[in-house]
Amino acid sequence: MITHCIAEPLGGRAAAFESVESRRSLGRGLLVFTTYTGLYLFTLVDALAPFSLWASLLFSVGNGLMISMLFIVGHDCQHRAFVPGRRWNLWLGRLAFLPCLHAGSLWRQAHNVLHHGRTNLKGADPVWAPMSMAEYRAASPARRLFERICRSWAGPLFYYYAEFWPFTVLLPFSSEHRGKRLRHIGDSLFVLAGFTCTVAAILVLGHALSPQRPIWLVLLLGWALPFAFWNYLGAVSFYLNHTHPDVPWFDKEDQWRSHGGALATTVHMKLPINVLPLYASCMAHTAHHDRPSTPIYALETAQASLKQRNAKATLEYTFSIREYRRILAVCKLFDFERMCWADFSGKPTTPRLIPE
Repeated sequence: MITHCIAEPLGGRAAAFESVESRRSLGRGLLVFTTYTGLYLFTLVDALAPFSLWASLLFSVGNGLMISMLFIVGHDCQHRAFVPGRRWNLWLGRLAFLPCLHAGSLWRQAHNVLHHGRTNLKGADPVWAPMSMAEYRAASPARRLFERICRSWAGPLFYYYAEFWPFTVLLPFSSEHRGKRLRHIGDSLFVLAGFTCTVAAILVLGHALSPQRPIWLVLLLGWALPFAFWNYLGAVSFYLNHTHPDVPWFDKEDQWRSHGGALATTVHMKLPINVLPLYASCMAHTAHHDRPSTPIYALETAQASLKQRNAKATLEYTFSIREYRRILAVCKLFDFERMCWADFSGKPTTPRLIPE
């Protein structure tokens, strides 16, 4: 169930986020970084070790989970929020982004500039933007099929690979990078070199630990499966951060400025059981959009403060399979004239989400 918490403001913005800079701790940041780097290496080695295939598969999935946790660290670094100091954030971010193959400068352009600058504004925000009915009808049969797949439970398996990752945050080949590609080449080459070294290390280590395994199985356990798991978890998380029956999209900037903005278009998805503290903190996403400079390890405190002082910024729910299925069923296309979600036939699935 969605909860809108109404509370009297507790004071100004500065008071609510007093000493945000002082919350950035080099010691705490390095502890988080080294912990998840160690867990990434531990699960990788165990995925390649001569255990039973089921144990190796389990460690391989765990390795994908650790890639996701390092992505969260890298994401924070790209906002210069993880630790004090530009260079510390720059290099920790680059290293944390190596397993998920993201170039830091490309991510900052797509995420910090476009996504944060115009959250849920179609044509500006590149992440999980829904089609309108007119766009859907004008699309080719193959494109319509792809959209239907993306807006289903299987969507995250394909969306990040095909729609976002390769030419937006790995290589500077998307249209918005035209004329600016040279500034991103260094980070892209750094990531590609890291990928080459990682695959080589996986092959060497896999042969040393389990010489009886074929190369394809070593690559599957050491890279392909972990990377696929990270892609799925990342894509699901990005989807749930800003897609919900109560959350609108916009195609006109003046309307977005009047009724949208980051707080009105961001959801706090809570976990029913908090077994992944770093992931749970990351999903306190409204506070992150309200103040991207807040470090991940202070984000849940910032979210609680935000709920107390701003009633419009507290759209939240606890994740469940039932709620996820409801979101998928309702949020297919977006009708920008009636400002509501619609199914693939154009029938509204929600009431109008902003006043006329």
